[in-house]
Amino acid sequence: MQLHRRRDELRALNAEVVLISFSNPEQARRWQAETGVDFQFLLDPERTAYRAYGLRSSVWRVWQPKVWWRYARLVLSGWRWRGIRGDPHQLGGDVIVDAEGRLRFEYLSEDPTDRPSVAALLARLRQIATAKAAKG
Repeated sequence: MQLHRRRDELRALNAEVVLISFSNPEQARRWQAETGVDFQFLLDPERTAYRAYGLRSSVWRVWQPKVWWRYARLVLSGWRWRGIRGDPHQLGGDVIVDAEGRLRFEYLSEDPTDRPSVAALLARLRQIATAKAAKG
């Protein structure tokens, strides 16, 4: 959702965010309605993209105390818990693929709370845009 709040910066960098989930269409629609995130949403129930990018599944990494503590702090700060949906053991990640289909950034989450900062993603997008502009 932090990325969604910065969508104007993303557009200025010619970046398009695509969310990929293994959820079913109803769960995806519900999540988008609850969050207000309007990025393109692709469903991958067979997890083909997950495997292609090396995204792991791990019981230990999901249920470790560090993760529970992070969620407890979020709830105490006013974040709304939406419950567990789908496979709680599937870990996510963030990737940037350029217009030519080349992988330009890859971040494989170590646990459900582990994501790159929005600042890091925007910085990488700026580097890609600058390099593209320098090429001509």
